[in-house]
Amino acid sequence: MRKVGVPLIVCLMAIAAGPGRAQDAAPPPAPGATIRVTTTEVALDLAVRDKKGRQVKNVKPGDVEIYEDGVRQQILSFRMVPGKEEHRKEAERQAKPATGTSLPLRELNTVCIVFHNIDPVTRPHAVEVVKEFIKSELPPETYIGIFNLNEKLIPVHEFTKNRDELLQSTLNGKALDFSRASEALLTASPSIVTINAQVNNATHTASVSVDTTGGEVNTTVLMGADVSNSSGANRLRGDQVRERSDFANITGMHETDRIITLINQLAPLPGRKSVLLVTTGLVTTGDPDRFQKILNNANSHGITFYALDTTEMSETSDTAQAGRLAVNQMASVSQNQGKLGASASVMRENSKQGDDTISAVRTSDTQSSLRQLSEGTGGFLIANTNDFRKSFQQLAESLDVHYEAVYHPTSGKYDGRLRKIEVKMARNDLQVESRTGYFAMPDLKGSGPLTPVESTALAVLSTEPRPHSFDFHVTAFHFQKDASNSRSTLAFELPGTKLGATADPAHKQHKIEVSLLALIRDASGQVVDKYSVDQPYFIADANLAAVRATPLIYTHPLDLPPGHYSVETAIVDREGSQATAENAQFDIPGPSKGVGISSLVVVQQVEPANSQTDAADPLTFKGKHVIPMVEATVNPAAKRYVYFVVYPDKSNGEKPKIHVAFKTGGQVFAESTADLPAPDATGTIPMFVAAATRPGNCELQITALQGNESATEHIKYAVAAQ
Repeated sequence: MRKVGVPLIVCLMAIAAGPGRAQDAAPPPAPGATIRVTTTEVALDLAVRDKKGRQVKNVKPGDVEIYEDGVRQQILSFRMVPGKEEHRKEAERQAKPATGTSLPLRELNTVCIVFHNIDPVTRPHAVEVVKEFIKSELPPETYIGIFNLNEKLIPVHEFTKNRDELLQSTLNGKALDFSRASEALLTASPSIVTINAQVNNATHTASVSVDTTGGEVNTTVLMGADVSNSSGANRLRGDQVRERSDFANITGMHETDRIITLINQLAPLPGRKSVLLVTTGLVTTGDPDRFQKILNNANSHGITFYALDTTEMSETSDTAQAGRLAVNQMASVSQNQGKLGASASVMRENSKQGDDTISAVRTSDTQSSLRQLSEGTGGFLIANTNDFRKSFQQLAESLDVHYEAVYHPTSGKYDGRLRKIEVKMARNDLQVESRTGYFAMPDLKGSGPLTPVESTALAVLSTEPRPHSFDFHVTAFHFQKDASNSRSTLAFELPGTKLGATADPAHKQHKIEVSLLALIRDASGQVVDKYSVDQPYFIADANLAAVRATPLIYTHPLDLPPGHYSVETAIVDREGSQATAENAQFDIPGPSKGVGISSLVVVQQVEPANSQTDAADPLTFKGKHVIPMVEATVNPAAKRYVYFVVYPDKSNGEKPKIHVAFKTGGQVFAESTADLPAPDATGTIPMFVAAATRPGNCELQITALQGNESATEHIKYAVAAQ
């Protein structure tokens, strides 16, 4: 057997940082609380409504039953909570941190701002109105999303509680001075034009008269309107409105289909959904049965409409006036039809008068359909005003009134699992909305409340079967804290090639964003630690290939007693729209007696340590932080090092040594023994050893020696073929 000397590097290695670490990324966003992590009591908010979506304010404790994971819970208290009290409580929570003895499951107020029938002319005013709504005093747990409603509901901004973010996302534009009289003209009654020819057989001449019915405009309805009542103008208006009438039913079907699509897309969202329908009107088919089905569908899925007609009030523009204009037009037609000696064309019009009246009202007084949609789902119409603040206050109050039921969970195990909540009402005529569950997390020191990112990852872990979009690797490295305690580090390695990257051509870069959550459980299944990160990376196009070829690695130090543990990890790839989850097992050994040695770590790179993040990590030493390779495949052209720490026995006067042996195929092909330098100020000896790179599956075995004492660790790694 040939023995090869192995160089030992005691000093810090100046290894350059690679492209796949956090220096390429913007700081992660500040966490926002969604639910609290520790509970002895659950305070569950309930919103109770009747079948028409109206709030019910006479519910008694005996009307409510609460079940958690199928087990009925004893309600300790039940009361109605006015909105003002909730705002006061929220202010107190911000001023003074909660004690962690209760879990407030606040009612999720989901507000969908939907722009409908808003064109570039009307949009600036609509945007300003929406800004006023966003600034209003909404309940604390109000999530607002912004949408456009076309053939489907198109998100403009995701749901968020960040009002400033929403205000910045709305499009600003200069309002235009545009007369709305033309819209009212299209609602006029249909026009019939008949040519009557009288032929004189003797002179071979003919007299022709044109009889125009309908299309006239009463200029007294719109003050100051400059409207021509000439025969040609009447005929043009009449032709336009006849065309509108012919397609009125198709238009009504189209518009109501959009509302149906909106309801169907929002239906899967949890809790009660409030839709602020920002619109200039809604045309329907006039079929009451079809419209009632729409209302029933909305109510069955917990959707309340608050229609907001953004038509600006002025001397010459009013939606209600437009409706009166259309009715006035029909009155004019009726008056002409009642004249004696009317032409045949006028008489033919009599048979269609009823249909024309319905069409005129349906296509002009679009507020009536908005009012019916709103009031039929428990909301109200906001219209005919330029000051929306009072209406917005009323809307906020309607969102904020709810009941609070407090109970003590019968299960005392906080394992991070989703506990499902079901609320049943004794009265069949009542509907109730509440949180459908919560994640039972223990009181972890300094862990804080769950963030939205963590809640999403917990939902991934609660999914059966769990998603598995790609493989990743988790391992634990073990170190000693002191003579009587151990400490460890978890390392997570994600394949960069499997992650989605979104191009940003304007900045010549790509974005990768990864959310990771790990729950560490003890042998009984109790969660004893958690780790989460939400990390965006903005990578120059020129560096994208190199970054993706390098795995993303995150480390998390553990301060747990010796024992058997498991780690459940969920990863959400936001740019790739995929998620994956894994389970892993590991053991934390007790501190060794006599000389000791840590796990062996193949080094990917060494970085300057972050004093806040890496200070407690045993992979950090002398201002440097070791980035490990978890599933180590070594390129023979790249020189790799193995990091470890030797813990001398202070009671042993012998000088410590190490014996290094490299194996391949189970056979030693190189080994060496060397003295170790003196311990550092902490009494430990951090070491780097160059890894041998013989192609194939390799194993490195290092034994710490001190007199008759010894401790051995080994690590396996692969060396790619040249």
